[in-house]
Amino acid sequence: MTTIKDITSYWSRVNPGEFLQSPGEGYDKPVRQLYRSLLSILKVQRMLEVGCGPGVDHLGAVSTNPQIDYTGVDITAQMVEHCSRTYPEGRFLQGDINRLPFEDNQFPFVYCKDVLNHLDDWKAGFSELYRVSSSYVLVNFFYGLGTTTFNLKEHQDGHLNHFFDWNEVMTTLSAYQPVAITSYPRTCTVEEVSILIQKP
Repeated sequence: MTTIKDITSYWSRVNPGEFLQSPGEGYDKPVRQLYRSLLSILKVQRMLEVGCGPGVDHLGAVSTNPQIDYTGVDITAQMVEHCSRTYPEGRFLQGDINRLPFEDNQFPFVYCKDVLNHLDDWKAGFSELYRVSSSYVLVNFFYGLGTTTFNLKEHQDGHLNHFFDWNEVMTTLSAYQPVAITSYPRTCTVEEVSILIQKP
């Protein structure tokens, strides 16, 4: 079982600045371009990012809308300290996706990239994202979602990554009875996938 201690230990050994320059994780990664496009299309003025890491997507938010009211949460003190020092215009807090320190429906747009695949119970994490959103939730599965029902764990870099099934994920999200669910790409894939959920 992946614990918060495991994840915190791993990220404490990472230099946050490396992620801003890495071609695989940097600002121009396609999934991050999609995120910025959605911020623009939806005219997002206020948002929460859960798993803000080194702040790459904070930069994306303020480049899309310099006046955006941005709050970022990360499980590791190192990332929060880095972001608070580097981006003083943002608001950064240490917190756990399973117990977000916010009221119901507090943020019009909630974004969570590269977190759910690390959780043993992604549904519990998503439930918190949905709870604190008033309008939209954008989630990213960095391993994509396969066509066969399975739940595989992979040990990597000292923590666990989980593979999830497309049908299970879409069935779970549909149970919330949202106004709309849009996936990018639009069909089942084993590649990285982002899903936008619009609340009633």
